[in-house]
Amino acid sequence: MTVLSRACSRCIAQAATSSSARLGTTSRALSSSSTRLSSPPADPKAIAEAFLSKFSKGQTFVRRQLLDANQIRLFSLTLNRAHLWPTSSVSSTKTLEEAEPVQGTPIPPAYHLCYFTPAQLPGILGLDGTDASFNPDAPFTRRMWAGGSCHWPGADPNAVHQALLVVGDTVTEVTRVLSCEPKVIGKTGESMLVVGVEKEFRNGKDELCVLDRRNWVFRVALDPSKPAPLVPKPKELSQAELDKSVEGKLWREYSRDEATLFRFSGLTFNAHRIHYDKPWATEVEGHRNVVVHGPMNLIAMLDLWRDEASVFRGVGEGSMQDDEAVYYPQMIEYRATSPVYGREPYRVMMNKEAVDKKEAETRVVSNDGTVCMKGTVTDWSLSK
Repeated sequence: MTVLSRACSRCIAQAATSSSARLGTTSRALSSSSTRLSSPPADPKAIAEAFLSKFSKGQTFVRRQLLDANQIRLFSLTLNRAHLWPTSSVSSTKTLEEAEPVQGTPIPPAYHLCYFTPAQLPGILGLDGTDASFNPDAPFTRRMWAGGSCHWPGADPNAVHQALLVVGDTVTEVTRVLSCEPKVIGKTGESMLVVGVEKEFRNGKDELCVLDRRNWVFRVALDPSKPAPLVPKPKELSQAELDKSVEGKLWREYSRDEATLFRFSGLTFNAHRIHYDKPWATEVEGHRNVVVHGPMNLIAMLDLWRDEASVFRGVGEGSMQDDEAVYYPQMIEYRATSPVYGREPYRVMMNKEAVDKKEAETRVVSNDGTVCMKGTVTDWSLSK
């Protein structure tokens, strides 16, 4: 086992090259990028094999961190949630604007993403601001968070003891590389590499609380000196079409502004410029505006599910916090399929009957009808 000290972190970064994205965007966002590549064609298979050879001994990289109350407080407020957990009596509980969560408060599903953020000196970051941890060699340095899964093995509501990440605990993150596979984007014929990474999060008692598997897509780097064609904005659905699209569904609508994206970037220490630098996002990477973080959409799907599932099950009485509904899924599998853009409304939705099912299909759908993220939330004990 390797402890990820400052020196070790630097070695990993220098063994890789700069990346260009840390969220789930898709091939359609830069479908014409093949004319703007910064490097000549390379052998994806050879680069994948060279990347895996760096981790062929199965080494792990370990970090430890205190889950402090202020970080999770600011993170929840940035997501416009005044409480970490849905409450049955808001009047009896102070909001996060008024007070930090007390020690021992469980961290909601996927909110662990505000901890264990990238830790690199500025000179090691890519030109686009992204960190270079666990990257393949050039030219495959443009990273996108394409999907993955999160499991909460210690959150079984029927267990005598639950192993959860909680505020005030010192937690250990264990990271390992699982895979690196060459792929081809069907629409463009462009080569890419798909890297699988696994992160374990263990509490102070060394109990596994979260198993977080992430799939990163690495595409060929773009040449910033060559202008990018913008992604056209599709026509939004009419109000009648929007109303019809949510019939029989539980849903919420969002339109993320630049301030929200900037705060989310700061709290996750994500310096990728597509989230806050509009000229970079539009002129270099070809987006039509700044891009909403993929993890923000993942959390939105989980927030919708846990709020509705908690109400349906009557969770709250006798839970760890007065009047708070503490309820976790068993797991979620998710995949980003298209970017979500700042100041463009979109909806997170799932079928109403899904709260009474073992598996709940969740979707992030732009108001022009584009499906931007898909997820399947698995409950603990309900029948299919």
